[in-house]
Amino acid sequence: MTFDKVKEVIADTVNIDEADITLESSLKEDLGIDSLDAVEISIALEDAFETSIPQEELANFVTVQNIVDYIDANKG
Repeated sequence: MTFDKVKEVIADTVNIDEADITLESSLKEDLGIDSLDAVEISIALEDAFETSIPQEELANFVTVQNIVDYIDANKG
């Protein structure tokens, strides 16, 4: 499932416990992810899912669900 892999990538990239990451988690408020973290996560996600995430799309990612939806719509 895409969510499980996204959760793993976020946890590994910014050292957050996977148990703290839900689909509803706000990247900024709940997980404390800043703009530099977001860039690092996007690079890790691009590698993990073999897809491209344009810089302008990063601003649209408010929750983990937004990331999962984007990847599901654009992978492969």
